[in-house]
Amino acid sequence: MHIDRLKQILDDWSRWMHTPNTKLGYPSKSLGMISGGESTSDAFEEMLSDMDMTNVRTIDACISSLEPDQKDAIYARYLKTSKYNNYETQLALAFDNLLTMASRRIVA
Repeated sequence: MHIDRLKQILDDWSRWMHTPNTKLGYPSKSLGMISGGESTSDAFEEMLSDMDMTNVRTIDACISSLEPDQKDAIYARYLKTSKYNNYETQLALAFDNLLTMASRRIVA
């Protein structure tokens, strides 16, 4: 995985983190029978959107497993929380660790 792709996924993650989750009740989609394929104009876009959401959830799990200082640096960069003295160093380490983890978990 390249750093540019990681940054795209982190941008998607940032938007996902800022989106309020106020849905109640049953899910809007559920698993069902697959009947040989879907052929609508939105099928490909929906498939890409589903893959992006899978990548966002995966990167969220990777961020959760970072060291606390590295996690704080990612939050400061993408969620606009407060920065601290060692921010740049921890952000560089976080990117390096996320690249390693994401390369194993995300097919991009």
